[in-house]
Amino acid sequence: MNLFKTFIISILVTGFISCNPNSKSDDTDTLTLLALAWPQPVSLEFEALANGQKITSGSNTLADARTVRFSDFRLFISEIKLIRADGSTSEVSFATDNVWQSNGVALVDLETSKTTETNTKVLGTVAPGTYTGIQFTVGVPEALNHLDKNVQPAPLNVSSMYWAWTSGYKHANIEFSYKNDGTEYTLLHLGSTNCSGAPNYGNCTKKFRTSVQLTGQINPGNQKISLDVDKLLTGHTYGNMGMCMPGDAAATCQPLIRAFGLNDTNGAADGTYTQRIFSLK
Repeated sequence: MNLFKTFIISILVTGFISCNPNSKSDDTDTLTLLALAWPQPVSLEFEALANGQKITSGSNTLADARTVRFSDFRLFISEIKLIRADGSTSEVSFATDNVWQSNGVALVDLETSKTTETNTKVLGTVAPGTYTGIQFTVGVPEALNHLDKNVQPAPLNVSSMYWAWTSGYKHANIEFSYKNDGTEYTLLHLGSTNCSGAPNYGNCTKKFRTSVQLTGQINPGNQKISLDVDKLLTGHTYGNMGMCMPGDAAATCQPLIRAFGLNDTNGAADGTYTQRIFSLK
């Protein structure tokens, strides 16, 4: 709707210019104002770094002074806002390709072990301006989290990013092993829990959906956001079960969940813990 309004305004302004007998300088000023009103493109590139280097799934990586091998590294990104110096925000309008992005949600896929395709970028548009920060959610918004994946456009139809037992999506799916033979694996699956109702439309008391805010000069058309794997693994030790789902409350999962800035007890981003893994680059 915002793009449509801008399009109509541009037509009216262009028509005004073409009929205006005033000087060329007036036309230039008007075109400048029009350019300032037109949405600017947004391209956010996500990367996962271990020891300062991009990780390669299926290969040994040195992270947190340990050898680790990632087999999955995917997360949903939504609700992006760019922040001005005065604290006001502009919401990013997501592009829709029904492959990696739809319904204001993007799937960032940084692995090639489970799928051959990857996707590092989130694309969209935003109001023009100078921005000094960014805010985004890791996860699928509540209104979309319990849809029937079988009738949703991609990426919300990806079965491996869906939790059948809670009828909701995995906000993040990160799997890794500390052994070359695949033993001592950890499956970090972040998703909403303590759900009730049939079906479970929005009735999950523990959301495990984090909101990340980063401060720094933003280049909307070409901005990198790094995920520090070393900081993700800090304090984590292998647990006997290998599973790391928020609902199991395992002590070995706590450092991983808290790294996202989430309270591992109630699933909220309530300020108890500060996210330590995302940064601007």
